[in-house]
Amino acid sequence: MIILIFSIQYCTNAVDSETAIVLIHGFGVGTWRMRPLQKLLNRDWPDRTVINLDILTGALSSIFENPERYVRAAADEIRTRSSNFQCIDLVVHSQGGFVGRSYLQLYSGNSNYPGVRNFIAMSSVQGGYYRNIKLADKIINSNNYQLIVPTGYWRNPNLSNTNSLLSIINGNNGGPIPGHDQILNLKQFVCFYSYQDEVLKPPTTSRFDFYDSNLNVVELEDQNLYVDLGLKQLFDQGRFQTFEFTGFKHGYFVKQRINDVWSKCLKGLLSGGSQTCGSFKQ
Repeated sequence: MIILIFSIQYCTNAVDSETAIVLIHGFGVGTWRMRPLQKLLNRDWPDRTVINLDILTGALSSIFENPERYVRAAADEIRTRSSNFQCIDLVVHSQGGFVGRSYLQLYSGNSNYPGVRNFIAMSSVQGGYYRNIKLADKIINSNNYQLIVPTGYWRNPNLSNTNSLLSIINGNNGGPIPGHDQILNLKQFVCFYSYQDEVLKPPTTSRFDFYDSNLNVVELEDQNLYVDLGLKQLFDQGRFQTFEFTGFKHGYFVKQRINDVWSKCLKGLLSGGSQTCGSFKQ
């Protein structure tokens, strides 16, 4: 336990030379999705180690693999490829945000897994995912479908699924929230979101918003999770931020508008310089 606490506290003040940058892609894609960002990182910071994480078989595994095994495989890949580093910066997109936060809370800083210095989630699944389509909802929440596509973050606001991985890391299963100290020892926890995101439901799940039983969106600040997960404490200390990207569709963060995202926002956040992002309009 002493080793764990030392490791995660150490990363808060780690310098860039001690910290690798790990990129995690989303659902149904592979490392190619994060390659535009990887190229920008390599171009501007040739001395930084950038790891574009390849998990199991890539796109197919991101769809069909059991969530716990998928996250464990991601964690093992991070440990192997970051073996020369005690700390990492996690930059994640879409489903990669769920995978990255699972790593942060369940693995980081323990058993030779590197700790996390910065966690930056772009248009990612944090609060859960739900589509209000009766037939689709019936299929998605069936046992057979979840055996085939077991993402671990399907969440019906009218049902309690305390066995999902999301329920575990969000503390919805009645147990203690794992990795609470890892969250509190982050240098920065940053979420990008867009109301025009056509993939995520709700679009602001990337900032932990989610539906109530009447399908009204409940903002993070009005949920117990805000305090329980430690996000309010981070916010009060200037270490938790959310940024709205007006007019951005889901893929813009890593493809169509990646140059803007990098130059106006990500570069400053990762370098420890700018703590804000420039204006993003369609």
